[in-house]
Amino acid sequence: MSKFRFAVRAMLSVMFLSMMSCSWSAKQQKILDTYNESAGYINENDWEPAASSMSSSTMLFLDSLAADLSSRGLQVYRSGTDLLPILCEEYIDFNGNVTMIFIEGDRAEITLTSGKSHKFPMILEGDCWRLDLTDIFRNNLDIALMGSYVR
Repeated sequence: MSKFRFAVRAMLSVMFLSMMSCSWSAKQQKILDTYNESAGYINENDWEPAASSMSSSTMLFLDSLAADLSSRGLQVYRSGTDLLPILCEEYIDFNGNVTMIFIEGDRAEITLTSGKSHKFPMILEGDCWRLDLTDIFRNNLDIALMGSYVR
């Protein structure tokens, strides 16, 4: 009997997630459309519009990092837009299905699921939703540089 209950629960969970992903509110749909557009730019290596679709804090972080690298002799990185492809290739994975869109005020979070889940924050700037990869980049760089004496 417990195998049957497990199978029924699993089937209901899949059906629930499927129904959730198909029934977005108008606000969720707007966020999803913006996310898909930003992810599309990144997946297509179209970096100027990708940079324009990032939050101001993401671009400020990348510009600051580019300036720091430039001051250390790596002049190839003139701006955050030059770093965006490198960090996206290393730390961003848009594979999966959107299973949840959580909104709280001017912040939203997109959850992708494909074996494991990935969460991508978005922030409302003015009247536009923007992908905010600041913490993802910062946290992954901190981990990558741990023990290297680079800060």
